[in-house]
Amino acid sequence: MSLSLKLPEKDPKLADFVELRPKAVRDWLAALPNHHPMDAGRQILDALASCNRVEVDPEERVKLLDEYHSALALLAGGFEELYLSQGLPLRDKARQAALLARSLWLELADGYKVALVERLEKRFVFGGSKLAPQLLHQIIAIHYRLFQISCRVSMVMPEGVWLETHRLFRHGVEQRWLEETRGEPGAPTTSIYYKRLLLLSLADPLRFAPDEQARLIDVVDNYAHYAHFQPVVQQQASAAGFFLVRLDVDEAPNYIGRAVDDYQGTAMLVDTIDLGKKLHRVLAGLEAKAPTAGDRAKLMAWMDTVRRLIKQWSIAPKRVFQRIRNDASVELCHGLRAAAQSQRHNLPPFGDGHYASAGLDGMPYSAPWRVINESPGGYAVTTRDAPPERLHAGDMVGLRPEGSGPWMVAAIRWLQQCEDGAIEMGLQILAARADVVLLRPTVGLVDAQYEPALLLPEITTLRQPPLLATIKGHYAPLRELSLLTESGPRTVRAAKLVEQQMGYDLFEYTDS
Repeated sequence: MSLSLKLPEKDPKLADFVELRPKAVRDWLAALPNHHPMDAGRQILDALASCNRVEVDPEERVKLLDEYHSALALLAGGFEELYLSQGLPLRDKARQAALLARSLWLELADGYKVALVERLEKRFVFGGSKLAPQLLHQIIAIHYRLFQISCRVSMVMPEGVWLETHRLFRHGVEQRWLEETRGEPGAPTTSIYYKRLLLLSLADPLRFAPDEQARLIDVVDNYAHYAHFQPVVQQQASAAGFFLVRLDVDEAPNYIGRAVDDYQGTAMLVDTIDLGKKLHRVLAGLEAKAPTAGDRAKLMAWMDTVRRLIKQWSIAPKRVFQRIRNDASVELCHGLRAAAQSQRHNLPPFGDGHYASAGLDGMPYSAPWRVINESPGGYAVTTRDAPPERLHAGDMVGLRPEGSGPWMVAAIRWLQQCEDGAIEMGLQILAARADVVLLRPTVGLVDAQYEPALLLPEITTLRQPPLLATIKGHYAPLRELSLLTESGPRTVRAAKLVEQQMGYDLFEYTDS
C-alpha cells in the first residue's frame, strides 16, 4: 500500500523568510516568552507553518522539527493552565488556548508527515533507513497527544486525523515497524501509541468530567499494552471485549456486537479481554486498600474510574432508541438540588424547617436549550449561552419542554465543546417525575444538615426498581439513611449501587 497523506502545499515565496538553521531556530525558540504561552505559541505556529511549506532536505527538516517539538513540550504545562477547566463551556480565553494548542500539535504532525513522505521517496531510490519508521512513530505519538488535549477540553478529534492515523498504522504493519521507538529503551512503541489512541476513544471520553479525565488517561497509558490486535473473525466478533477498527475511513473504533460480517472494507479487531482481566485485578487491589486508605475519597474516585472503564472496554453502552431530529427548545435547570426545586415548585414545604435550609425554596434558574435530536430516552441539545464552567458529564438536571409541562429528571451523559464556542450535550431521562425528600445518614453524621434527594419511581417496562438519587458521597453499602417526606419520617438502607457520577449517587434501597 502506498502511503497517502494530506500534506501542506509548498509556497516558494516563503523560502527567503524561513530560518533553516537548527541552531538559529533553537536560539530563537529559547528567547520566546514562554511565560506567555499564547504569545509564544502564535509565533511558533507561524514559523512552523512556514517551514512546512518550503523545500528542505528530509534530514535537515527533522532536525528543525525536533527543535519545535522540544519547544512545544516546554509550553505544554503553560497551555494546560490556560485551557483546563472545572466545567463546560470553556471561557473564551481557555477555548482559544485549547484551539491554539491543537493547531500547534497538528502543524507539528504535518511537518513530520512531510519529512516521512520525502524520506520514503528518497529511500526508494537510495536504500533503507531507520529514519522513516521513527518518523511514523513520531506522528502517531503526536496524534495521541493531540487526542489527549481534545479529550481534556471535551472536543472531538480534528477531521481527517483518524483516517491518517489508520493509514500510518497499516503502513507500519506492512513494513514491520510497529515495535519502533524514538526515545530511550523501554519507551512506548508505535503499536502502544496506536493502542492508546484506540482505547482512549473507546472509553468514550466525552462522558468523563474534567476532574476525571486525568485518571482516564493515566489508566490508558499504564494498561494499553494489555490490548491486542486480532483479524476480523466472525466467532470472535460475537463476544464481549472485541471492537472494530475500520482502517479505511475517518472514524474511531466502535463496539460491533455481531454485525461485523456486513463490513466489506479493511478492518481489524481490538481485543480487550486480557485488559479487562488486568483491570479487574487492579480494582480488587484498590478495594482491599479502601478500609485503611488515608485519602479514601481519592481511592474511591480511582475505583469508580476503573469500574467505568471495565464496562466501556467490555461492551460499550448502546442507544436503546433511535434519535429523531427536532427543531424545538427545552428548559434546563442544573444540578440535583435544582432538579429537586423544579419538582417542588408551587408545592408547600415539609420537613419541620429543614426544607428551607436544604435550599428548596423558590424556583431554580433555568435556561432554554435548542434540541438537536430526541428519542423516548433522551435529548441531544445545544446552546451558546450557558454560564461558563458550570456543566460536567455526570451531572443531574431538571428538564421540560420550554414554557410548559411537568419537569423531568435527567442526567448529562456527554458534553462536547465546539470550536465555534457552542456547547452540545446528551441527556438521558432518568424519570418523568420524582418525589423530593430530605436525607441524612442516621449514624455518624446525625447533626448534619438534611440534603435534598429524589425518589425515582419504579419503571416496570425497563425492569427498574425504585431508586434513590442523592448528592454524590451519600452512598455506602448498607448505610442507613433518615428521610423526611411529605407523609412523614422514613428510614431506608442503601442497597445496590446503580451508578456513581460526578454530581450524584443513584442506588436501590430497602426500608429499614
